[in-house]
Amino acid sequence: MKNIYLRIFKGVLFFSLQLTSFNTVKAQCPYGFPSGQVAYDTTIATPPGINTLLVKFPQADPYDGLLTCLRLCISITGVVDSVSVENNSASAQTADIYYIRTDQITGPGLSASLTNTINHHYGPYALGPSTAPLGSGPDFVAISKDTLLNAVTTCAIITNSDSLFQFYGHDSVTYQYDITAFTNVTCTGGNYNSTVATSALVRFRFEYCTCPGLILPLNVKSFRIDKVAENKASLVWSELQTQETPEFHYEVEMSRDGTHFTSQGRVNGSNEINVPYKFAFIARQQGEGVYYFRIRQVYASGYSRFSDVRTVTLKNSSSSNFILFPNPSNGIIGIKFDNIQGEKKIIEIFNSQAQKVVSKEIEATGSFYQLATSLQKGMYWVRVTDVTSHLYSVNQLFIK
Repeated sequence: MKNIYLRIFKGVLFFSLQLTSFNTVKAQCPYGFPSGQVAYDTTIATPPGINTLLVKFPQADPYDGLLTCLRLCISITGVVDSVSVENNSASAQTADIYYIRTDQITGPGLSASLTNTINHHYGPYALGPSTAPLGSGPDFVAISKDTLLNAVTTCAIITNSDSLFQFYGHDSVTYQYDITAFTNVTCTGGNYNSTVATSALVRFRFEYCTCPGLILPLNVKSFRIDKVAENKASLVWSELQTQETPEFHYEVEMSRDGTHFTSQGRVNGSNEINVPYKFAFIARQQGEGVYYFRIRQVYASGYSRFSDVRTVTLKNSSSSNFILFPNPSNGIIGIKFDNIQGEKKIIEIFNSQAQKVVSKEIEATGSFYQLATSLQKGMYWVRVTDVTSHLYSVNQLFIK
């Protein structure tokens, strides 16, 4: 006979957190400016029968400062309040008790869950034959108030600016805390009684590292997106002129879901006044639909500021459409491209036996390109491939 006591009931609790201060994390602010910390701390006594808690923390007000890191810690104190085994057999038996507990927290900024696991063994205990009275004697064993986890702490520190971006706002971020705890009792005779009670205290600490919000300005202004074709957009912005602005550059970032951004290119800062910045984007293989863009201003120290997000709806880039002329040709081939803006192309010509007889990479700076060949009379196939997207088109060519 084996008894398993498993906490598998679900519940949801929301906690208000007390504002505190810690000195455990120090933000590295550029140019010697002092760092700051804003931290939230709460201790939760896990209620009986609850194994899922939702814990909320306030977002960072973007006007109060710039985030450089986030530190999230859980400190667990796990207690076996009482556990007992009594032999009900007429012969002596051996009992073992196993306590297993796993704590896990998941949520924003955590690429992997914060997890702590303990597996503790009590015993073996030699239990005599069953005797009266119940709850005492050589056939009975009990353990009480045993602290197995004494403020065991697990932490995660987030410094990636892409992850920190989601913590700005005036709402809250939510983490899910899952607890799995059970006790497994075995007795060789299989005829026994057992009881178990466990509890835990869990302390959550959530700390922002900050730098003063005004020390490094965001120079981007008048950021807009102009749609210049079904699959092309031009990002345009201007720059606030400030005195003694530290060195920086811009990075254009794109997202398909509005949350996860990737860099599309770099634009160096300029010392010239009233010079607009432009960045061309072509939707190639990312799919059709809404595209999200933002400008990241990166200082020489690695410190970043972000513009507001702008959107545009684009279609996929079409293949490298082109026209051959004259066709038939005497060997001088004119190629007229469709919608070309400084793109690299590979021109390949195949004969009627599918043998490649010409291969040339070009930079198509205009809509027309002339290719001189010494092809023999006959039928050929011309394939033009876009180097970036790998999309291509094929046309038939006759040499007379």
